[in-house]
Amino acid sequence: MRERLGARASLAQLAQALTEVVRHVQNPDAGAQTGADGVNMNASVETALAFLDVMDHLPIGVSVVDADLQIHLFNRTARELLEFPDSLFANGLPRMDVLFRFNAERGDYGPGDPEEQTAQLVARAAKMEPHHFERKRPNGVVLDIRGEPLPGGGFVSIWTDVTEKSVAQEHVAERNQELEQLNRELSAAQAQLLQSEKLASIGQLAAGVAHEINNPIGYVHSNIGMLEKYIGDLFRILDAYEAAESSIAAPDRLAAVQALRAELDVAFLKEDIPMLMGESREGITRVKKIVQDLKDFSHVDADQEWQWADLHAGIDSTINIVSNEIKYKADVVREYGDIPEVECLPSQLNQVFMNLLVNAAHAMEEPRGCITIRTGVDGERVWLTFSDNGKGIAEDIREKIFDPFFTTKPIGKGTGLGLSLSYGIIKNHHGSIEVDSEVGKGTTFRIVLPVKHDESDEV
Repeated sequence: MRERLGARASLAQLAQALTEVVRHVQNPDAGAQTGADGVNMNASVETALAFLDVMDHLPIGVSVVDADLQIHLFNRTARELLEFPDSLFANGLPRMDVLFRFNAERGDYGPGDPEEQTAQLVARAAKMEPHHFERKRPNGVVLDIRGEPLPGGGFVSIWTDVTEKSVAQEHVAERNQELEQLNRELSAAQAQLLQSEKLASIGQLAAGVAHEINNPIGYVHSNIGMLEKYIGDLFRILDAYEAAESSIAAPDRLAAVQALRAELDVAFLKEDIPMLMGESREGITRVKKIVQDLKDFSHVDADQEWQWADLHAGIDSTINIVSNEIKYKADVVREYGDIPEVECLPSQLNQVFMNLLVNAAHAMEEPRGCITIRTGVDGERVWLTFSDNGKGIAEDIREKIFDPFFTTKPIGKGTGLGLSLSYGIIKNHHGSIEVDSEVGKGTTFRIVLPVKHDESDEV
């Protein structure tokens, strides 16, 4: 087509040809020119008309401006894509600043002063710099806009409607985000499942060991009681012998008995043996309580049946189980309110209590700290708080503490699943767990649970 207009046709020549077309169309009665000039003009007119017809039927918008931003071509598709009314072109092709101002006044460029927006766009367009970007118009149409300077001066721009492509890309991007989120959730679920299975296995093992230990402990506890009774009987006999000691007639036998009593320090034995038996009874009672707490803590319900449980008892048994983690670092203060039993999965909540207590103990710094546990009721829900006066949690990591695998502990000291697993357990109970912390002052975890489990919420 450029060859039909001349191998070296300039923008000015194209403009002249288009001008002649307009002049001819506006004055059809002027008559056809004759001679060589008339033939050349008719050829130029035909070429220009064909060129314009092609331009108007292209599926893309095309515009051409000169160095002064005077428009020399603005095809029909471009006008339709940009929703320019015919009135803008009623007096011929305008300058670009006219179109910029029209767009600014109808809000195409967003909020702002239309004159200022127009001036900025004119200054940018005057640079004649190549560009390629996408713009979403107020009507939702997404345009791919490309612009390139022309060798002879001026600028050509191409507008392509890429709305369908853009929407498809957005859908793909959204789907990718959904898949990535699902993948993260799947990884977290797998990790939590492995952790839960491990805890369940440990629970089964602990329950079995506790059961095996419980039997001999029961024997020992019972035997200590009987042994105390027998020792009491022996002491009564010994008292009787001591009372009859003066009745021994043979001096040598009396001397032997007195010497043996002095050697064995019978008076000390009579005082110390009851103390030893009392300590033994206290010790075996503590062991028995620990074994029972271990059984309660690690109780595994294969059917995961919901049951009514005393949360205070669960906290107490958990404290007893993890006492070795706590006793050297903090004192535990229990400020229990009057709360009802809660329908729950007790062994799972015990895991939550354990995680919070151990984390609180690990947060302690010198000197010895304090962990305060409070409970209360609010309507149909109970609340529990676990507060410590440890080092606290920095604000930049507070939002991450419930994320799977996130841990501030050294490598090998934590899996990063404790709080994540706790969060999942509380959510499974249709409750909430929140954290409030201040660096240097301590941390408080607040748990809220419904008193009754709502099966209609089961997924």
